[in-house]
Amino acid sequence: MTTLKQNSTQNIFLIGMMGSWKSTAGRKLAKALQMEFIDTDDEIEEMMDMKVANIFAEFGEAKFREMESAYFVEKAKQKGILFATGGGIVLNEKNREVLKESGKTILLDAAANTLAQRIHNTSKRPLLKDSENLEERLQSIREKRHPLYLECAHLIVETDILEPPQVVNSILTLLDLPVEKY
Repeated sequence: MTTLKQNSTQNIFLIGMMGSWKSTAGRKLAKALQMEFIDTDDEIEEMMDMKVANIFAEFGEAKFREMESAYFVEKAKQKGILFATGGGIVLNEKNREVLKESGKTILLDAAANTLAQRIHNTSKRPLLKDSENLEERLQSIREKRHPLYLECAHLIVETDILEPPQVVNSILTLLDLPVEKY
């Protein structure tokens, strides 16, 4: 196993669109680096005892973003955590400050058509729920968020042609750490 040289003093934040492999690759990367793993959407679901889609339906997106930011900003004060963030984490200015200043932020980037191929259950993704054309909807969301992702990213991994183990190895390479054998 590889450990991040500074894992006690540094967080790693995975940012990007839904379907970019943040959670899937993040779990594998956290294991390889022997870091605590947090999926911010999963944590909010657990705290609220509700799925994200239900939180959106009952309280609205603005309230969800408020909860997401409050949780994220506070949790990011701890060190040695690998975060798989929700795709909209960059919409909040305070979150962007945390991403830029509280660790290493890695953008997992993919084109809208790739994301559309990877996302199979739109009912659990409230921003996609009633989309007639999934790829167009993802492209619209991506266009709004992409400049914010780029503003926060210290490193970028293009995931269009990669599977999660390859994403992990790409990140390890960018961090100048030995790659894992899968």
